[in-house]
Formats: sequence, structure tokens, C-alpha cells
Amino acid sequence: MKHWVLEVGNTRAKWACFEADTGPSAAPLLVRSAMATDSPAVAAWFQEVATQDKVMVTGSGDLDAWASALDSAFVLRPGDPTPLNSLVTQRQTLGLDRVANAWAVLHGGLMDAPHHETWMIVDVGTCVTMDVIHRDQHLGGIISPGVQMRLQAMAQGTARLPQSDLPEQLSHPLSASASLGTHTQGALLRGALGGISAEIEGTWASLSQEFPNLGVALTGGDVPRLELRDILPKFADAHLTLKGFHALFKHLHA
Repeated sequence: MKHWVLEVGNTRAKWACFEADTGPSAAPLLVRSAMATDSPAVAAWFQEVATQDKVMVTGSGDLDAWASALDSAFVLRPGDPTPLNSLVTQRQTLGLDRVANAWAVLHGGLMDAPHHETWMIVDVGTCVTMDVIHRDQHLGGIISPGVQMRLQAMAQGTARLPQSDLPEQLSHPLSASASLGTHTQGALLRGALGGISAEIEGTWASLSQEFPNLGVALTGGDVPRLELRDILPKFADAHLTLKGFHALFKHLHA
């Protein structure tokens, strides 16, 4: 039997298949994605699910089209109660991706990571989220614009700056020898990526004063593009959110 986790975002949907009896650190058997409004993708995903498989549909986007494709799916919607112990005052507004990331780290989702009393969890996607968990409790976090949102804001908020898109082939940090942009597009890209890196490093440096030996967990599609040399110890896992949702599914659907 397999467990399927379908995470529907604002623009894209991502689904992953896990062995039902695997632990929280086990990687998914497969991960695929499509535009969230892609009806053929809904049909294709439905055909991959075997009769005995269990399915969880969740995320911040429109879940109805995906959830209705399989009546037996367990649906976790924004605002639904979760077992995460959090100090956030309005629990119903806490993003499910942030819940999943925290749950994954708290329950051993990071392969070979040593025990840390405190973790800073960084997710760099559409937005940048930084969440802190300490002694099995989620203390809260920070949300700021992601790379593409920063590039769009500079183009839309000025008269002459062009729209600069993040190159898809840029799967690594920009060369240290090119720390300054030599043209407008390069300067915009440097500003967006460098600003996020500095923001993460500054938050880590500040938290490290309060929480010595702070562990850092990194996830999100734009993490490989950031230069985060000074942060130690750090552990990256591209599938951390999906692992967290799988662990939550097993907990809620036991």
C-alpha cells in the first residue's frame, strides 16, 4: 500500500508517493508537479492511485478540483486543526506548509541530522518563511517576499526598472567573483538573491545569540541559488514539506 500526498499551492500542485510503512526521514518514491489548474494533470494523477492506496490532499490553493477526483481522499484545509504545538495566536492562519516543515523536523524528517534543542526552518519559495521550534514547540516565524516577488515589485514599483525573471538554469549561487551586477538585469538579480541571503544570515546570527547551537533546516526551490556559507550547522532537504505532510497524514489518519 502507498500513501499519496498532494500539495496544492496558489499556482502549482505537487504530488508525492510514499511507502505507507516508512519512517519520517524516508524520501518519496516519486515527486511530480503541474499547474494547479491543469485538469489533465488531475486525471493523470488519479490514474496513478491504486485502489488500496490512501491519499491526502492539502495546501494553500483551491483543493476542490483535486479532492473531488477521489472521494476517499483525506483533505486537510487551511484553518483545520493540526497537532503542532505552536505559540501562534491565530492558529487557523498558520500556513500548512509551515506546519508541515515544523512537524517534519520535530519528528525526524531530516536524514542523519543530529539532535538540536532549537531549529530555524527556512523555506525559500514564492515567499520566504523562517520558523523557529524550541523544545518541541513552534515559537513563531517570519514571512517575506521570495525572489520572483522581489523582482516583480521592483519592476512594478518603478518607472524604468525592467521586469527581470529568475533564470531557470540558475541552479546554484552566483559566482563570488560577480558580486556586483554589471548590467541592470544582473543588479536586480543580485539584489533579490543577495537580500534574501543576508536576511536569512542576519536572522540566524540574531537567533544564535539566544539559542546556542541552533540547527538550520533548508528547503524550497530557490535554496540552491542562495549563498549561505556562514550558517552552520545546516541541513537541506528539498522534500521536507512533503515529508512533513506525510508524517501528519499518518498521525491524523492513524
